[in-house]
Amino acid sequence: MKKHISVLLAVIFLLLTFSAGAAALPLHSGTSRLNAQFRDGAVNGGYDYAAFSPVKGEDDTTKYPLLVWLHGRQSGAFPRAQLQRYEFSNWASDEYQARFANAGGCFLFAPRESRSGNNDWDSSYCATLKRTIDAYIAENAAHIDTDRIYIAGYSTGGSMTWDMLTSYPDFFAAGMPLAAIYQPGTTVKMDKLKDVSLWIFTSDRDPYLINETADVRPTFNYIAGISGNKAGLRMTSFSEAFFADGSKKTEYQNGKTVVADDAEHYIWEAVTYDMFMADGVTPYVCATTIGADGKTLDLRLPGNGVISWLSMQSRSNEKPDQNLNFLQKLRLLFERFFAMLREFFGGRLK
Repeated sequence: MKKHISVLLAVIFLLLTFSAGAAALPLHSGTSRLNAQFRDGAVNGGYDYAAFSPVKGEDDTTKYPLLVWLHGRQSGAFPRAQLQRYEFSNWASDEYQARFANAGGCFLFAPRESRSGNNDWDSSYCATLKRTIDAYIAENAAHIDTDRIYIAGYSTGGSMTWDMLTSYPDFFAAGMPLAAIYQPGTTVKMDKLKDVSLWIFTSDRDPYLINETADVRPTFNYIAGISGNKAGLRMTSFSEAFFADGSKKTEYQNGKTVVADDAEHYIWEAVTYDMFMADGVTPYVCATTIGADGKTLDLRLPGNGVISWLSMQSRSNEKPDQNLNFLQKLRLLFERFFAMLREFFGGRLK
């Protein structure tokens, strides 16, 4: 009986996948093919970038959200390094695009900082980065919902995420700083974030978070106290940092492979896998997520991964526009139902 259910749902899922259009590839296509869906661009006086468009043909009138992804230190050394080092192109897959329940897709925008020697972001670059983002939005004005501009970044990109949020708090609907080396630091800056949705990610044993400026908990607690948007505030802490397949970052030392000294800093893959392990069902291990009230949140399919959370964030006071067409809604329903069945039967449905 389980086998019959699995086969039936798989067939329906495939049919709906093909019906939804060819704007994205399945996740199992692999990183190289997913990366190939991004196009390269550059802004005069700004940065070069790689970007993915969810637009499904000339007749598509949907307004999609936009997610800006900021790489970490030394990850802008060559074109597309910001894609190759973080598996960010997972979000361009058909499965992940379908999870954006407010539109059935999302623009993905990954600029590259190539000016400094270590390809580090810096707060002095905020105006240049904003100019780059604005130019891309203007180019795609017919399809980008400016009430749903999101920004996320890892390590020094996480610090730059804070800088961009505090510099332009009325521009972004949500931000996700991951393992940020520095936090906003002052109440003057944090006060600007009282209406911004935030999901903060940190590692309890991160070797780079060595001082009060780097400790995210005081920042989270302060913003939680002043927030007028408490439902949009979360923090995830990792007691250990694992990749989605359960492994840890390794390096070669003294003739053997060992766990890397900075392995506990590598939490970015949790986000690029939507807070689920590589099987797509198991919630990410060694991670505890709390809300503004300090209570633990249970992250399970459907509806509580990073993408589902982003889908609910908008600068508008209204609920996000539920403008999925019938096939998109039906496909999303079956995807979530199938995931629930897999979880219920212990992942034995194939």
